[in-house]
Amino acid sequence: MSQQALQGLSVVDVSGSIATSYCAKLYADYGARVLNVEPQAGFGTRRLAPYMPDQIESAMHAYLHTNKLSLRRDHMDPGQLARLIESADLLLDDGTSDEATCGGVRASISWYGESGPYSEFVGSNAQCFALNGMLKNIGRVEGPPLIPTGYQAEIVGGLTAFTGSLAQVLAGEIGNRSTPVHLTTSIFESTLCFTDVGVIGYYNSGLSAQRMGINRYPPTYPLGVFPCADGWIGLTVLTPSQWRSFCRLLDMPDFADVEMFQSSVGRLEAIDVLEPVIRERLLNQSAEELFYRGQTNAIPLARVPTMEELFGVDQFVARNAFTKAQLPSGESLTVPSVPFRLYETPPKFGGVVAALGEHTKEVSSEIL
Repeated sequence: MSQQALQGLSVVDVSGSIATSYCAKLYADYGARVLNVEPQAGFGTRRLAPYMPDQIESAMHAYLHTNKLSLRRDHMDPGQLARLIESADLLLDDGTSDEATCGGVRASISWYGESGPYSEFVGSNAQCFALNGMLKNIGRVEGPPLIPTGYQAEIVGGLTAFTGSLAQVLAGEIGNRSTPVHLTTSIFESTLCFTDVGVIGYYNSGLSAQRMGINRYPPTYPLGVFPCADGWIGLTVLTPSQWRSFCRLLDMPDFADVEMFQSSVGRLEAIDVLEPVIRERLLNQSAEELFYRGQTNAIPLARVPTMEELFGVDQFVARNAFTKAQLPSGESLTVPSVPFRLYETPPKFGGVVAALGEHTKEVSSEIL
């Protein structure tokens, strides 16, 4: 088996938030030794929904913590813990920890960073998406806006911290960094990547986009997920050539060369004329056939599987997009695999989730 890209690195997570857990997961997937230093009750991720059918084990924890070691903080000598952190290549925390100094890189991931007008806020995923402006244009015209569910902001924060911390960790490995470094990541600032184009557009034009309803995202049209005869298709039609190809695809020749429809904004202004026709044509065609025909004609279409279809999508299967996490109880579940791939030093696909404190004695004996 090929050596993994981050093999030999040591990462210690003392907070176990979703953001630090996801950051550490990417290190673990590529071979780093990740040690979770958990309190007596375990990291909070052990109590996050969704749960396994036994309603005890957290499926979310399983996704975040494959291939990591679990240590019980209250079962370790303080001196041992200090030496463990001092020797780590990377220490992860949520910005509130008062730990011993890390000899390598310390990465603190908090909701709003150490300073600024929101730094004292108690954050949430929904709050981040409200403050970054993303919610304003999502939902029915008569309101209120739709709020994304889940933990997306925290995942993006963890990914952002991974990128920055990895650069510093590797700099130390090749001799370009000789002193400890403390990095801070704001989850909120990380989510600005979703709305940065809108901010630039407003700065240049002074125009603010209005909410236009479900599946309508100005200034691009058509853009969204639409029903077909046998499933769903995702559409993104931008350029004039894509629009003309799209019209041929759906047998809409009368619309292909209309000057107004050569731009997304023009099509958006005529949405009440175009959408009924597009929906009617799509409902008479197969999503899968449209997807492949769209590829042939350079139109960015995407099949959108239902949850029942998700694990059987051919490209997901071919790319190992999903893998298995083995829980302490022996149960397993299907989870997303690492989102980016190196091929000469491939990541781990799936793995085992440690029971709380499972590796405390083993690791303690190494640092006597």
